Amino acid sequence: MFILPIGILPKIFDFKQKDALSEWEEKIFKGRVLYEVRPEKTKGYLFAQSKEACSGIFYKIKFDPKKYPLISWKWRIKEFPKKGKAAEGGWLEKDDYPARVYVIFPALIFTNIRSIEYVWDETLPKDTIMTSPYYSNIKLIVAESGRKNSQDWFFVERNILDDYAKAFGGVPAWVGAVAIMTDADNSLSSAEAEYTDLKVGYKNE
Repeated sequence: MFILPIGILPKIFDFKQKDALSEWEEKIFKGRVLYEVRPEKTKGYLFAQSKEACSGIFYKIKFDPKKYPLISWKWRIKEFPKKGKAAEGGWLEKDDYPARVYVIFPALIFTNIRSIEYVWDETLPKDTIMTSPYYSNIKLIVAESGRKNSQDWFFVERNILDDYAKAFGGVPAWVGAVAIMTDADNSLSSAEAEYTDLKVGYKNE
């Protein structure tokens, strides 16, 4: 059960401070992914490196997506997981992504918790919606597609309310957390990504 104060919105994570992850928590699934803040004078960012590992970091927050439906961030991929022939074996083997951003919708009953995972996939077209092979209440939405210049930052802005309606139907009560994950455990390979300017809970004026 989530019991959270309503924070000041929007919440912006620019990763310019060394302690930028002090309020984030870690969830380990299979091995630990390196999440490291790399502050710079003009632009800080979060570096993520997975070596056959799957773990994520999450930040608890409470807001009403009906009032503040937008989330945005910038990301770039330094290394894609090498799915290779493993990707031909089934859904589970394909479920490695160099970058994921989650929006989590809590519920009083644990099994009713729902999540949207925004992922960067090499081949699937943008806005493809899939169901997680692990849990039917997790929907994956392809927010970026294809291999692109690893030096370039790509901006993503999503309407949580619209995406929830497409993925699940209906309207969510509230958002309880956001999360970030880079993983390469199923492909037994490695992946690297960088994230910055994560902005949560706002609307266009």
